[in-house]
Amino acid sequence: MSESIYGKLPKANSKASPAKRRKLPRRISMPVLHEHMEPGTRIRELQAHNDTITALDFDVPFGMMVTAALDDTVRVWDLSAGRCMGLLEGHLSSVRCLQVEDHLVATGSMDASIRLWDLSQADYTPPPPSTPSKPSISDTSPDPSSPAGGEDLFTPTSEQSPAPTSPTPATSTNATENCHLFTLSSHVAEITALNLRGNTLVSGSADKTLRQWDLETGRCVQTLDVLWAAAQASTINPSINATPSTVGGGGKEAAGWFRPTTGRLNTAEADFVGALQVFETALACGTADGMVRLWDLRSGMVHRSLVGHTGAVTALQFDDVFLVTGSADRSIRIWDLRTGGIHDAYAYDNPVTGMMFDQRHIVSAAGEAVVKVYDKADGRHWDCGESGESEGRRAVVERVRIKEGFMVEGRRDGVVGVWSC
Repeated sequence: MSESIYGKLPKANSKASPAKRRKLPRRISMPVLHEHMEPGTRIRELQAHNDTITALDFDVPFGMMVTAALDDTVRVWDLSAGRCMGLLEGHLSSVRCLQVEDHLVATGSMDASIRLWDLSQADYTPPPPSTPSKPSISDTSPDPSSPAGGEDLFTPTSEQSPAPTSPTPATSTNATENCHLFTLSSHVAEITALNLRGNTLVSGSADKTLRQWDLETGRCVQTLDVLWAAAQASTINPSINATPSTVGGGGKEAAGWFRPTTGRLNTAEADFVGALQVFETALACGTADGMVRLWDLRSGMVHRSLVGHTGAVTALQFDDVFLVTGSADRSIRIWDLRTGGIHDAYAYDNPVTGMMFDQRHIVSAAGEAVVKVYDKADGRHWDCGESGESEGRRAVVERVRIKEGFMVEGRRDGVVGVWSC
């Protein structure tokens, strides 16, 4: 990573400077409420979909959340009220990845397209705040016994699992039907990863390419061939790709370590591009050969490859000092961007399918019914969610997101849990 870009990398607690857009009117909430709860406290639970959650993200604590699943729907949620605001309709197949940035949403689908949505155009009126005299609000949840109502949001739940809120939209009309901005179509296979920052979006696809998009014009401005980069690295240093080549069956061809997704198979190791993140002209990308490549978008070249994972990279995130990666080899690795070496690493019992970190925690979805949490401050590992005998009745966590100690996780049965972490 060039020195000019490295000096501009955001701190761990900094946020992207979004382009000037019209702000979405929203009800005044209490975004720091979760900070007064004990870590591991369930805030609410939503039956968001009827199939496996493939992607989810939110803007701010108690703000808006967008979820996608294998039931071919994308839903927008009001986290303060636990209500479904509406559907984002237009994709011809399931959405595999998405990102919420301010009120802009980017979704990447198995139909090889990327759609941009502006949630500030949603025709949605938040429900009035609940009062202690009305512990159950009918328009918050179709089920009167659901704990997703107003008063339960402010009361830490017990260890008993509450009845999830129905995925049925709270209103008869789709409040988000006019939110679509435009569609980006250049890839020729499913979109498996994307990242949005400012007016730049980078996407990764099963067609083995990365594409850089200018959101001002809606055009693809650069295409990066990952196989070409891997071949170039092998020519310069033949030992770089020697070990990970066994991931996809040990083939000797350039793409021998990649197995395309077939049918409903949703294993993370099947994604050619498993994760990526962009910052100005710096791009980090993790692929199915276990490599993490750091690109310079000005030259379109890989200037550093991080070797260590023996399975497909499924998640990554970096700040100004560290890059954290999760892999199908059942490990989390923390890399020092200043030296390119491994700062720390730890392993789980199952492949890692989702990972994210904030100022204090690294949270991971690792094939269990709980979220694996690593406290960076004291080096402690703990589980967030049901444990013991109750764990057997819970579905496996597939995706997880955390911001400012506010965590959401999506499961194989379509349930989304909201937690204080």
